[in-house]
Amino acid sequence: MEKFDHNRRIKADAAFVQGDYEAAFWGYFEGAVDFGDARSAFNLAFMYHQGYHTPRNYVWARKYYHLASYHFGGEAKFNLALMHMRGQGGDTDHRMAYDLMKASAAEGCVHAQMYLGVAYTLGCIFDPVETECISLIPFPRVIKRENSALLLSGANSDPSLEDKRFEIIEADGDNAVEMFRLASEQEDDTYIEQEVGQAKFEMGRAIVEGLGSEYDPQKGYKLMETAALTHDCKDALRYLHKNAPAAKVYGINTRRIALLLGEAEE
Repeated sequence: MEKFDHNRRIKADAAFVQGDYEAAFWGYFEGAVDFGDARSAFNLAFMYHQGYHTPRNYVWARKYYHLASYHFGGEAKFNLALMHMRGQGGDTDHRMAYDLMKASAAEGCVHAQMYLGVAYTLGCIFDPVETECISLIPFPRVIKRENSALLLSGANSDPSLEDKRFEIIEADGDNAVEMFRLASEQEDDTYIEQEVGQAKFEMGRAIVEGLGSEYDPQKGYKLMETAALTHDCKDALRYLHKNAPAAKVYGINTRRIALLLGEAEE
């Protein structure tokens, strides 16, 4: 079998960025079908998922995300988890969604780690309504979901599925903190800086408030300070400002926090 030339995928990426979705589609199709290239399969799944050059087809999107998930990182498993959660391309299966999300987190997907941190905090599987999926074209990024405000209102929820979301997991502060820790320790590059900052804030808040067995206000406030000052995390700025008396006790420059928050929200 001829070896796959990765330049073919790079050309398909360039075509996609330039708006030539037909050329991108067939470039990814060739890489996925003829050569079994996992990244091409992921990108082809994304095009089926979002309807680029082809009507949206969740069945085929699932198929190619599944193919990619065997060989390529946690992003494919994350997208598959969301599709199983939402019943896209097949039945709704919260158990499968949870298992895929755990596998994605184990493979280093920061978005899955953050998702599970929140899920263990809440004690249920939930639909992150503002997140449509992850795209890798031309770099890793989260695609925002259309009509998320409507979804947040509950207008599209299915009451018969509500109990099932709470049957999969229980609230577990230690697991939540562990997920936030894994996310906060991710290699901080441009693509995930926001997620890393949010993870440091969530972990800091968890250990300040004693969410799990670890209770360490000194460490927690310092983590939130790093999230605020290094990663420009607005949630961290707001939390530190709201809890300024306690934060000041642990060495946080609350005056600087107040000034930064004022600048951020002008």
